[in-house]
Amino acid sequence: MIPSPTRSERPAADGEDERRPTALLLIYTWDILLAIGALIEGVFAPFGGAVQVGDRTLPTPVAVQILEAISSAALGGALILIGTLLTRHDAWVRRAQVVVLSMAAGIGAASYAVVAAVARTIDVAGMLGTALLVLVDLVALYALTAHKVVAWYRDPGPVPMYMGALITFWAATSVAFVTLRALS
Repeated sequence: MIPSPTRSERPAADGEDERRPTALLLIYTWDILLAIGALIEGVFAPFGGAVQVGDRTLPTPVAVQILEAISSAALGGALILIGTLLTRHDAWVRRAQVVVLSMAAGIGAASYAVVAAVARTIDVAGMLGTALLVLVDLVALYALTAHKVVAWYRDPGPVPMYMGALITFWAATSVAFVTLRALS
C-alpha cells in the first residue's frame, strides 16, 4: 500500500490556493456591505415618490423611480457577483473590481457635490459619510494593487458580457441621475 502524500509533500499549486491574500477577504466583505447598502437604500428609497433637492421637494415619475431602483439593483448584483468570484484566479475579476470601486467612489463624490451645489448648503453628515465611503473604496483599490493580489489573478481573460452590461447600465443611469439633479 502506497501512503498518501502529506500536506507538505503536495504540489505547490495546492499550497498557493491556501495562501490567498488577506486583502481579498477584506475586499469581499466591503463588496458585500456595499451590495447590501445598494439593495436596501437604493432599491427601496426611490419609491418615496419625490426627491429632496435643497429646500424643494420635486416629484419623481414612476418610470424614473423604477429605473433608479433597477440601477441600484444592478450595482448590488455586480458587487455580489464580483465578491463571490474574488477567490478565482481570473484577471478579469480584479479588473471589474477596480472599475466598480473607482466608479462608485467617483459617482458618490460627484453626486454629493452636485446635491450640495444645487442646495447651496453643505450637509456635514452627508459629506462625512460620502468621504468615509470614498476613503474605504480608495483603500480597497490600493489593496488591489498589492503585489500578492496582482499575482493572485494570473489567468487571462475578458470580462464576461453580463458583468460589463451590469456595470455599464449602473454607471450610465447613475451619471444620468446626477446630471438630472444638477439641472433641476
